[in-house]
Amino acid sequence: MRALIVLGGEAPGRGLLAACVRQADLTIAADSGLAAFDVAGLMPDLLIGDMDSIDPALLARCDGVPQERLRCVKDDTDGVHALDSAIARGADRITLLGALGGRMDHALANLMLLVRAHRAGAFAEILTQRVRIIRVPGEAVLRGAKGDTVSFLPLGDARGVTLTGFFYPLSGHDLHSDYPLGVSNVVTQDEARVSVKSGDLLMFHNLP
Repeated sequence: MRALIVLGGEAPGRGLLAACVRQADLTIAADSGLAAFDVAGLMPDLLIGDMDSIDPALLARCDGVPQERLRCVKDDTDGVHALDSAIARGADRITLLGALGGRMDHALANLMLLVRAHRAGAFAEILTQRVRIIRVPGEAVLRGAKGDTVSFLPLGDARGVTLTGFFYPLSGHDLHSDYPLGVSNVVTQDEARVSVKSGDLLMFHNLP
């Protein structure tokens, strides 16, 4: 099952949001992510959050949307709750919009959701107009991306990284979080591959 979660970072464009909604079986607004739905003239299937950053007037207009209201004082984020709720409802492919922009610590926290989804048996991606970010699930293939800029950055250590079809190839190399070796590679073949033996490796595919 495909789920879409809209977070409260930089709002997605209407076209991107509408396209993702059409592909989703379940749509979730995480707190102020509700505003993006409202601007696009759409409503989510579910609203999750402590509602501390939503315009009260908007919240009142959307009172028919089912809600999971959270405490303001809590150890985790609205994004974590939204991700866990989607997975609990059967989602195994999850797209996150509104995950970047705004506070840098929030953006990093949202990148960590890609790892959390993987460890729960689901696949998640962060998507904007400019970039697609995934946790490499053992192996990933890029087709038709020749000339695109792609970066590979580990959360912690990523061991046994192999890149083929890129300007800077690697063969069984270990990447570490204290040295950004994988920044700004370029796809040189019609089909490019990345594989990793262990660890959490993020792929940032900068979209043309």
